[in-house]
Amino acid sequence: MEIQRLRLFPAAALMLALSHPAFGADAGSVTFASGTVTAERTPAAVLGRGDTVLVEDNVITAAASRAQLLMIDGAKIAIRPNSRIAIEEYVYAAAGAGTSATIATSAGDSSVIGLVKGGFRTITGAIGKEDPANYEVRTAVGVLGIRGTDFAVLLCGGDCNAAPGVPAGSVVPDGLYIMVSEGSVFFSNELATIDINAGEFVFIPLAARRPERLDTTPPVFIDDSDLRFVADDAQPTGFDAELGTRRAPATSAPDTQGADQGDSGSPEAPKQSIQGIDADGTPVDLTPGGAPDPQNRTISYSSGPLGPANAIFSGTVDNASGRYRLDSGNNVTGFDSLYPDARTGPGPAGFDIGSSANVETGFDSMTVMRWGRWAGGTASITLADGTDASQDLGAQSLHWISSPGWLSAPAMPQTGTANYALIGSTAPTDNFGNTGVLGDASLFADFLNMRVDSTLAIDIAGSTWTAAGQGDIGAAAQLPAHLFDGIFGTVSIDGIGGGTGVFSGFFSEPGPASDPSYPGGAGLTFTLQDQGGTTTVSGAAAFGNP
Repeated sequence: MEIQRLRLFPAAALMLALSHPAFGADAGSVTFASGTVTAERTPAAVLGRGDTVLVEDNVITAAASRAQLLMIDGAKIAIRPNSRIAIEEYVYAAAGAGTSATIATSAGDSSVIGLVKGGFRTITGAIGKEDPANYEVRTAVGVLGIRGTDFAVLLCGGDCNAAPGVPAGSVVPDGLYIMVSEGSVFFSNELATIDINAGEFVFIPLAARRPERLDTTPPVFIDDSDLRFVADDAQPTGFDAELGTRRAPATSAPDTQGADQGDSGSPEAPKQSIQGIDADGTPVDLTPGGAPDPQNRTISYSSGPLGPANAIFSGTVDNASGRYRLDSGNNVTGFDSLYPDARTGPGPAGFDIGSSANVETGFDSMTVMRWGRWAGGTASITLADGTDASQDLGAQSLHWISSPGWLSAPAMPQTGTANYALIGSTAPTDNFGNTGVLGDASLFADFLNMRVDSTLAIDIAGSTWTAAGQGDIGAAAQLPAHLFDGIFGTVSIDGIGGGTGVFSGFFSEPGPASDPSYPGGAGLTFTLQDQGGTTTVSGAAAFGNP
């Protein structure tokens, strides 16, 4: 394979290059910034949306911070937290008159990015499409070249063990991780050159430096919300979406970003589709000038005792876009649902994490469900009439599980049965501050008769709780087709019955590859109470593998 302009860039040389003053040429702009994002230049600058990124800038994201850049050739770069990238060269001569992009730092168009720390994802622009030989990503272990692609890289140096998706207590080997979503890249250093195609993963150890192909998705990429693109970015002024290049402005007036202007002056639909990744790792259309359709999300939750009636309660409600909130890790921090009222029964309310914190958050990449519990502090709950019904979570917790975002609820089968296995859960909690273990749980669905059966086995505060019950699916429970709720008719503590319990939940997409006609998973929350009404236990469980 012929490699043009391939130059190894050792770590020492990379750091030396980063110390040079900025040339000041336009390289792109910031389309999204969260937390602390800075440009190391003279003088240093804090970056926000709309700010210019310059050639030889070092763009740095702090902890819990991220940024997204739109480069002068239409390329997109999503930068993870705790990252540092260097815009070493960015020249696009077709940028048109009146832009600083015509200032050349070397002959011809070029895009050279240095990855010093952390990681980023990029969808390449016109430079990568027109002449891939003029595109490089330089790292401490070698250089990446492309053939027009969508890929992500992450350089780990003892700082990836707590990355999203990495199991607690795991040690992530140091080195460069490469994930290709579309197209292909090649990686080269003094030891080897390797092609990496869409759907493939490669790891280059920091010490040994010899590339290794990986059979499965590295944990650092499994739940990486920091690599998705926001929906409201736009192409740079004068970028021709059809040609993938800059065009000269027809007049001296600035063009409308993200759309061509027709005779009427109203934006036309862009002609080139740009695909991004949503909060769940699902492809969405981010075509300039438009935004993806709003996503709905189903949220099931439980906490007890809850409300003035000290109810044992579990609820599941569909939340349209704008009615729920997520943190930077895509964990639920707010939603609209039902609140138990002793006089009128459940009524609408807004739930917010308030001064509580999300703990024990989990994620399953197959069903794309997330779960966790709010603990400590006070959860803010506001009733429909404005009444403050905030809940102290100093002892108990509010458990939740959420579906992936979807435009429409999953289609449900009308016949057949499925047994779902437990794939994840929160630790059950009681109203005395105790935390337990969900030792076993099952969910059986009868789609013909619209029924579900569930069992639980919980060890908490030195006692064993078991529960078994039935519920209805969809219309049988006067619910949307993919929701269910039920009652645990049998609840025993250390073999002594008489307790009560409720559960609710939803079926989730996608279906398993072996039989896509059935929902691939289900989320369930529950609340149990002993015979005397003294102790209440709540939790959340994720089911899959039907």
